[in-house]
Amino acid sequence: MKRLFAALTLMVMWAAAMWADSPLTSTNFCQAYATHPMVQLASELEPGDFIPTKLLDFLADKNSPVDERMAVINSIGWAFEGHDSYGQLGEYLMKRYKVKTIDKLVKKLDAKTLCVYAYAKAMSNYFEVSEAARLAHEAVNKNKDNSFTVAFIAALIDAQVYLDNDWCAVYNVVADVAHDGSLKLDMEQGAIDIVMEYIGLYKEYCK
Repeated sequence: MKRLFAALTLMVMWAAAMWADSPLTSTNFCQAYATHPMVQLASELEPGDFIPTKLLDFLADKNSPVDERMAVINSIGWAFEGHDSYGQLGEYLMKRYKVKTIDKLVKKLDAKTLCVYAYAKAMSNYFEVSEAARLAHEAVNKNKDNSFTVAFIAALIDAQVYLDNDWCAVYNVVADVAHDGSLKLDMEQGAIDIVMEYIGLYKEYCK
């Protein structure tokens, strides 16, 4: 019995380590925005705190720089998993845009805000990101400005999906965007470097 318990304990520890080391949980690119006021405010939150209205306003405002909004979500981080920060943002957006369903909200949101929403969903429940990936793809389809940030974050969510079965794809899906010169670079290079430093670990599986 003791051996069985020990084996189960090791399996749980391995699974926890696996998910703590993943595209969404190990790419703390908010560090590149540490001096930005909204990111600083997000960094002061504790697990279980509600997102203050000031931050929700910033996240919902399509005129707020999209990379800074993503950095806020990244700073809030996966410590909010289980607290449903995604749900809180979704409710706020539905009130702001005066819609009653997620489908109608998706149609109303611009590409950048939709991708912020998708990223918040992914970070709120990184064990199940298929719906977040769908929303992110919708954002990419709307991405008429060729925003690098939108494409890059969508790729990061896709990388989380591939983590279960194709580690080479984890690298390729993000690297393809990082090397796409046709996109409008609207993210700090330092943030990109932080992501790619981690994602680069998966390149060795592309053989």
